[in-house]
Amino acid sequence: MQTLIPLPVTAIAHPKGRRLGRLLGFGATPRLLLLLAASILLSIPAFLASRTPWLMFGFDALLLGAFVVDALLLPAPERFELTRRFLHAPELGTPIAIELQATKSAVGIHKLRFTDDLHASMLFSEAIGTAVSYPSEPSKVEYVATPSQRGDLALGKLYFRYRSAIGFAERWAVADLRQTIRVFAAGEQANESSELFLLRARQIELEKRRLRRIGLGREFEQLRDYRIGDELRNISWKATARHNRLITLQFTTERSQQVWIVLDAGRLSRTTFALEKALAVNGEGDATQIVTQLDQAASAAGQLARVIQQSGDRSALLTYGRSVQQQLLPSSGTLHLRRMIDALSQVRSETAEADHLMASVRLRQLQRRRGLVLWITEMTESAGRPEIVTAVSALVRRHLVVLVLLQQPELEALASSSPKNAHEMYAITAAQEMLDRRRTLLAQLRSQGVLVVETNAANVAADSISKYLEVKSQGQL
Repeated sequence: MQTLIPLPVTAIAHPKGRRLGRLLGFGATPRLLLLLAASILLSIPAFLASRTPWLMFGFDALLLGAFVVDALLLPAPERFELTRRFLHAPELGTPIAIELQATKSAVGIHKLRFTDDLHASMLFSEAIGTAVSYPSEPSKVEYVATPSQRGDLALGKLYFRYRSAIGFAERWAVADLRQTIRVFAAGEQANESSELFLLRARQIELEKRRLRRIGLGREFEQLRDYRIGDELRNISWKATARHNRLITLQFTTERSQQVWIVLDAGRLSRTTFALEKALAVNGEGDATQIVTQLDQAASAAGQLARVIQQSGDRSALLTYGRSVQQQLLPSSGTLHLRRMIDALSQVRSETAEADHLMASVRLRQLQRRRGLVLWITEMTESAGRPEIVTAVSALVRRHLVVLVLLQQPELEALASSSPKNAHEMYAITAAQEMLDRRRTLLAQLRSQGVLVVETNAANVAADSISKYLEVKSQGQL
């Protein structure tokens, strides 16, 4: 989405440093230092004639004079206008291209080198290069950074150095390009799998249109002659006057359903794992990225919201920990989708257990009519009945609930292993008991009408969307 790309920032450069540094913001280049070091060779004839050292000193004085002249001829930093521009929407774990542009209102050809002060969570995948600046012609440098944190990130100033073609002196300057960008959950940009889901959503919507039923809804269908038993409020008096006979408005049942996406941002959502992800910008092959379960759940929610909108339904969002973090009522359209993506970028994991009962009560208050609830969470192990089971059991009496549970692969691996000693035997037995108890609880939920989807953090988006499309195609809601 084009609107997710941060706006470009432009500023006039100024000298770097304070007081004396702003006046003497110059430095010697490696070229000058190398020539000064080479001038030591001119001291070798001093062993044969006592006056020859003046040859070395004269050469050094010539170089220093050239340095002073070169420094004085460099344009003032105020003659440079700098711009930072993002070429892609910032996504978690996705390389994004950033373009730096410098426009100079001075004569001469100068070589520029930039240092951008990015947020610590934006990892560089390649170094920033240099650019050659010509009079009144923009010079551009493009580099790639990879955000490793969702939400609002503060970017700092842009530092740069420039030198003339002689290259004896260089000047230091800075441009105030401070800005705040928003990094969204991964998966906001289109990929092959999301396109397939959107295509399937369009097919289901077309099928629903063909099979829509004529009923007591309030969506206009057509005009027809009045029949005995029709309600008087449905008579179209304008059409009746035109045709000189009673004409009735005919409606269809509402086809748009309300779908709530519920995200658990409690303690277990902080669990991290390694995810293999293909590089998207100026990269080849795959890269290993460390993400949290909440990052993957937020990404799944963003992709799911787009499929829901394409299916003709209205999406809503509720994210919670000990309290509600983000809440969006059911709606549709591009603006609503943008608000949901913004809200998902602001979700943060909490250190305490999430209050599932509070979330269930809030849902029942916000959603009075029957709707679909897609609840992404993880079942914690407790001495009594897990709170999420009680919360979902209360919710399924009115709504159709799809409970997306994130599995614990390390627990299943431990339960299926063979013990080598008594300590491992106790650990394996405990793991098997936990899994047996989990299967019993899930069987109880399924018997109550809850649709349970067991998946892992890497596949939560695909499995959640597939289950929603299955519910949609079968007309279970």
